[in-house]
Order: sequence, then structure tokens, then C-alpha cells
Amino acid sequence: MPAADSPIAASQVERKVLRGLCATGIEFARWNRLVDRLAAYVWRDPEHEVVYEALRRIRAPDAAARRAELPAHATRMGFPDVDWGKYLDEEPSDSAGIDQLIDHLEKPAV
Repeated sequence: MPAADSPIAASQVERKVLRGLCATGIEFARWNRLVDRLAAYVWRDPEHEVVYEALRRIRAPDAAARRAELPAHATRMGFPDVDWGKYLDEEPSDSAGIDQLIDHLEKPAV
């Protein structure tokens, strides 16, 4: 995995985490724990922060409902121009690896 202090690498990891949180295959209790782990994280990409905050505020137990509500919720937050294809496209996401990706984001820069 790229160095945690690289802005490009961090942005790529952030996007993978958010794609995983937008995926449909995560049990709700686990999804809540993952979202809560990121509560103090300082997002490097402003769009990623918008997506995270929208997800956090929705908190719907059904993944399909979260996915459906995300664009409208971000628009109500004042961010109508998010490229949702980066987060909601049909490519499979590895939800099993989200914990390790968050671990990587939480590592302090050396």
C-alpha cells in the first residue's frame, strides 16, 4: 500500500473506504462501527468529507436506502456536484478490507 503521508495515496484509500461504505454487503452494526471509527478522521479530499458526512447523517439501516438518499442528502448539504459514479457504480467493493484501509488512514505520517 502507498505511504500514508502521500496526499494522492491517502485520497485513493479514502475513496476505497467510501466505496466500501456505500456498498450493499455490509451488516448495519458493522457499518455503524466503521463510520464511527472515521468520526475524528481529517479527510484530505473535500469531496470525500462531503460523502462521509452525508452517509453519517443518513444512518439508514438499509444499504440500498443509503445509496438512494446520498445524492439528495449531499445536495441539501449544499454540494450538488459530487461525482457519485466514484462511489456508487456497479463495480464490486471489497467490504472485508475496509477495516485495514481505515487502519492505514489512521496511521500517523512518519
